[in-house]
Amino acid sequence: MTLLSITQLFLITILPFASANLVVDTCKKTPYADFCVSALRSDHRSSTADTPTLGLIMVDKVNVNAKSTLTEIQDLLRKSPNPRTKQALASCEEGYKFTITDLVPSSKDSLTGGVYKFAEVNMNEAASDASDCEAGFGGKSPLSHSNDYENKAASVAAAIARLLL
Repeated sequence: MTLLSITQLFLITILPFASANLVVDTCKKTPYADFCVSALRSDHRSSTADTPTLGLIMVDKVNVNAKSTLTEIQDLLRKSPNPRTKQALASCEEGYKFTITDLVPSSKDSLTGGVYKFAEVNMNEAASDASDCEAGFGGKSPLSHSNDYENKAASVAAAIARLLL
């Protein structure tokens, strides 16, 4: 076996462990460490990711959840006879559309371009929008689970971006 082969074998063996440690070490510095580890490990890219890529993975989680929540909101809007519920849902719809069309693309650009502060600000706004959606119902909403996930994912994405500053 040549020296190059031994080095390649070493890197193939050790790299996944280094990335696994990066996930845990990074997540410990976020507001929802357990959620962060679970979310990142569920994405195969995290096994070889650097910190900016971990941020991108979390932004992707925010986007996927926002899209499914928006679909749920639109379905509930069609079905709900209650004007107060419709008003709260319409407000949520606006927030989630903004997350999908503006906050997520801008955050991705910021993370890939090394302008991490904008990703932090945008993801904090996405987290706030999810909290505002939940509060708009004046109690437990039909979107509680989705809003909670969005708040956590966006808060973690913002925290990862902040680590890069």
